[in-house]
Amino acid sequence: MEQFFFSQSKEENKLYLRDQEASHCRLVLRKQVGDQIMVTDGKGNLMTCQIDALDKAVVECSILDTEFRTNPEKLILAVAPTKNRDRLEWMIEKLVEIGVKDIILLQTMNTERNKINQERLYKKAISAMKQSLRVHLPQIKNMDHSDVLAIEAEGKYIAHCHQDLPRSAFRSSNVQTLMLIGPEGDFSELEVQEAVRHGFRSVELGQFRLRTETAALFAAAQWSKV
Repeated sequence: MEQFFFSQSKEENKLYLRDQEASHCRLVLRKQVGDQIMVTDGKGNLMTCQIDALDKAVVECSILDTEFRTNPEKLILAVAPTKNRDRLEWMIEKLVEIGVKDIILLQTMNTERNKINQERLYKKAISAMKQSLRVHLPQIKNMDHSDVLAIEAEGKYIAHCHQDLPRSAFRSSNVQTLMLIGPEGDFSELEVQEAVRHGFRSVELGQFRLRTETAALFAAAQWSKV
């Protein structure tokens, strides 16, 4: 079965797997000097490497070939982080597997989690990227709702459940898209109205009310059908 490793540590034609990546290569997969492995830097480069040396913390490789793959993903998903950490981490993993360009953890009036362990989420995203054989690692940012509204995108949407505010069905398109998904308590009406003033289209994600993480995955899956 094909296996990707992750590293951004390289010098000229040399690449280094460090720490957990090195341990997985040496102890779990039991790779040996002379073996070839596939390594991505999360920036679109997929490198064929040959192992030159192994020790406890570092695997040294020579880069034999590099293939650059253009990122096909155009969806930037801004979603309020869930109060439950496990659900948040699960959502990050699944969004990376399905495929998104970037993930923004959105701070809104009703967001219940404002402390984010970025390093832990980063590791979860790397694991999901490798598992799904992707070579682009989405950025994970923490931003306020008002700051996100200034991001430029061809398609801009805000999904909410306010029955008294105009909404239309979400239809994906093959353009750079920014989608806002609110917290369990939804966006406030003021936040929705502010987004609309900034050019966002007010949409609904089907006839049923979804959990935050479910709505995020639904939107990503719908968009991935393009």
